[in-house]
Amino acid sequence: MVNAVRADLYRLFHTKGFYITQLLLILFVVISVLAEATGNVGVNLEETTDIQSHLQVNDWDSYQTFIAFSSMASFLIYFCLPLLVMIAGYDFVHKSYKNQLTSGVSRFQYFGSKYLIFIVVTALQFLFYYTSAFLTAAVKNGIGTAPKDFWINALQTIGIQFIAFQAIFIIGLCILVITFSNVSSIISIIVIPLIINILSAVLNIGWLKYFDFQYGINFAWIRDLPDFSWLVFLCFSLGVIIVMSYIAYQAFRHKSL
Repeated sequence: MVNAVRADLYRLFHTKGFYITQLLLILFVVISVLAEATGNVGVNLEETTDIQSHLQVNDWDSYQTFIAFSSMASFLIYFCLPLLVMIAGYDFVHKSYKNQLTSGVSRFQYFGSKYLIFIVVTALQFLFYYTSAFLTAAVKNGIGTAPKDFWINALQTIGIQFIAFQAIFIIGLCILVITFSNVSSIISIIVIPLIINILSAVLNIGWLKYFDFQYGINFAWIRDLPDFSWLVFLCFSLGVIIVMSYIAYQAFRHKSL
């Protein structure tokens, strides 16, 4: 499994598409900071607008920019779609995984290595995203003064966002393994969270909000969301990751070579 991870990382880091994706992500962050503009993916109702007002800033120093950008983290979903295709999509669609399986790598090792690489690479996206925002704001407006408990809140926010992020992508990975289609996987990653976001906002069903991972990503900085428990949200997110990972692995385990 270690050799499989090393081989896949070597291939990824020697792929032009990987560096193009990183460049586009950094450009997106830099332009947003320079324009002092934020946005998010999803439905904007009155409650959402009120919550967003807590994250708007007037002084775009490094710390305040970090907080503002926490409400834009759902954009990372779109920057990571190409990475999913590069890491797993190409092999599953072209069935090149057969080469490794016939050379002695077990299906569990192969599946585990692909998912582990995706987790590591997406963690790097969060690092690039927030670091680029922090440093760009420091150059433009100065570092500023850290709010109380800033670093604790920052780590908690990134942790919540990262887990919710993985819950979204494991659904896409599961569909990829079942259908062997990049298009189906990408559409599911984009459409399913948006549908849940719309239904949660329009129908106002309490439990459905805990499956609204984009909502959780966008407002992870706020600790006192109305009628919302972050602990329950994390449990739902981890539950989706575990269940969908099992389904994806079982689907892959029963695929014929």
